[in-house]
Amino acid sequence: MSFVKTPQEVKEIEALLAGGRFTTESVSVEFQTTFEFLRAVLPPCFELPDEPTAIANVSRWQSAMCGEFDCGMILLNCKYKGQAGTTMLALYVSNDMPVSIGREMWGEGKKTANCQLYFDGDDAYGYAERNGVRLIEISAEFGPDMGPMSTSNLDFEIKAQPHVTGIGLQNDVVLNCMKTEENYRVTRSGTATLKLAGSVMDPLDTIPVVSVGAAFYAEGESSWTVPWFDELPDRDAYVPFIYGQKYDDFRFFPKAKRFQ
Repeated sequence: MSFVKTPQEVKEIEALLAGGRFTTESVSVEFQTTFEFLRAVLPPCFELPDEPTAIANVSRWQSAMCGEFDCGMILLNCKYKGQAGTTMLALYVSNDMPVSIGREMWGEGKKTANCQLYFDGDDAYGYAERNGVRLIEISAEFGPDMGPMSTSNLDFEIKAQPHVTGIGLQNDVVLNCMKTEENYRVTRSGTATLKLAGSVMDPLDTIPVVSVGAAFYAEGESSWTVPWFDELPDRDAYVPFIYGQKYDDFRFFPKAKRFQ
């Protein structure tokens, strides 16, 4: 082990990062929001989906690249150049390396949080909590195991870095397409209730929840790879979305009196 990796060690690390392999156990619930909300929060490269739907998820993961972590997320359905997929409006993750590599490599808006998932027979309860607020709470009741299932999806993430001067962005914005492939061993469907709360740093309470759909339980293997990415023009147009969705609002951190 060393602070400087050998060429062979670098190749091994890069192979792990490029593979994006995980085991996962998750509880998800689809809900309907509004087209008005989606248009307001989706960055300008995205088109609206056919239906104003979103997904709340609480899950636990063990990866082949960055260790184990628990997770809570809000995914919005969207389109990019006519291709249907999702983008993550909010993503809460335990442990530092999953947060760091997800933000720096893929552009995910990961924030460190406490996420837990509990089971009692057919009942499940999961939450994502940050700064003392349970932002996502899912209570679900599931039916019998429906057996194995394989799915594939596209997830679009916006990758951007603040400029070293603090003004604007360092480089052009990257639209990162991640292909997700799931091979689940166990799947169950059911009913759920969903509660979204908010804070000044994480305003999930501003998300309109028009109706709550079915709950879904899955346990198995997931892979996240990048088949392509685009560099987007007009980087300044993305700054409000970057600071609104991928970072806490720096204005609201406590400050020494001299800086107030």
